[in-house]
Amino acid sequence: MRGFAHSRYVTILDQVVSSLSNFALVTLVANVTTPEEFGRFSLGYVVLLFFLGFQRSLVGEVLLVRFSGVGTRPRGVDDAAAGVSVSVGALAALVLGVCGVVAGGDVRVWIALLAAGPIIFAQDIARYVLIARKRSGDALVSDVVWVLAAVPVMVWLVTTDADAWLLVAVWVLGGGVAATVALIRARLVARPVHGVRWLAQNRDIAIRFSGEYASLNLSNTVVWFVLTGPIGVAGVAALRGASLLFSPLNTAFNAVRIAVVPELVRAEEPRRYRARLRETTLILGALGVGWGAAVLLLPDSWGVLVLGETWTAAAELRWPYAVQGVAMIAYTVLLAHFRARARHTASTAMRGTLAALTLVLPLLLAVMISTTGAAWGFAAAVALSVLIGGVWERRARRAQP
Repeated sequence: MRGFAHSRYVTILDQVVSSLSNFALVTLVANVTTPEEFGRFSLGYVVLLFFLGFQRSLVGEVLLVRFSGVGTRPRGVDDAAAGVSVSVGALAALVLGVCGVVAGGDVRVWIALLAAGPIIFAQDIARYVLIARKRSGDALVSDVVWVLAAVPVMVWLVTTDADAWLLVAVWVLGGGVAATVALIRARLVARPVHGVRWLAQNRDIAIRFSGEYASLNLSNTVVWFVLTGPIGVAGVAALRGASLLFSPLNTAFNAVRIAVVPELVRAEEPRRYRARLRETTLILGALGVGWGAAVLLLPDSWGVLVLGETWTAAAELRWPYAVQGVAMIAYTVLLAHFRARARHTASTAMRGTLAALTLVLPLLLAVMISTTGAAWGFAAAVALSVLIGGVWERRARRAQP
């Protein structure tokens, strides 16, 4: 499908469609489980997302930043990158197995999540390869296949009161079909052995990007487990439920960033570069304000439809998550700018600040104000990290001749 249109808008649409299967999984699992069961599932899902994001920063972002603007791609670079990604997926499966033993609950859910690792990661890296090659249309086709193959079956299973593990299993199988489509379209063969050389050649930014992500999201992953102390598993479920209401917004923000970074890398003319940044800010602002208002005005009946029993507690946490969404507008624009202009020290400072504050503030406020305090802690962490990013950007502009 080489003739399929490629643009930042197609890339954004692909990222949005990609989120649909993930959003469906979490919302449908919430509907067939108790708050305690959903809390345990959420812990496993957070671990899976952590490793998925790690491979995106270690491999995917490097492909976008370093190889989006080149005319001739080095031979074998994509196969080697895919080898790294699949290896990270195997590691994720191993860690999920350990987490399942520690957290307990339905072992079948943990087995299904464990199986997701290599399959989901192969599909994801194929998408990044296609986007870097200016073939975002093919990436979109893969994600549409995933939604069509999995979501209708998952919805039907919910109507039959199926167990949660069946929903996860169908989601993974749909991802397997989508991965097959993406790998074929990209003519991609994962080569883990070659991945070692790929990492060595790109270690300057691969280590930095993955280090930023790991520090930020490790603190975010750890804080979910530690928060079970002051607020309990039900409190974690409420936080996850509230964050789920805003997850499409977060996905859209990530989609815009992934789409715009290659465009910014290719935009050598300053006027074009500034126009892209302004456009990005306007799009994110509209998304943030619009979705935040929609969630705040969401009727209880719709909330119960989305979150089931978890809605009652999650509904009280909508305001802090709405504020966090507004802060994420500036955060996303700054990060895209830092990536495209190779201001890696600034991005590390901003994301490092967010990592530290994400671990400290939610826990501190949870002890003081319980679950609501934890939600405000997450929002404050994003806002303060944006201030740090703004300070670095101001310093960079002053340093320019």
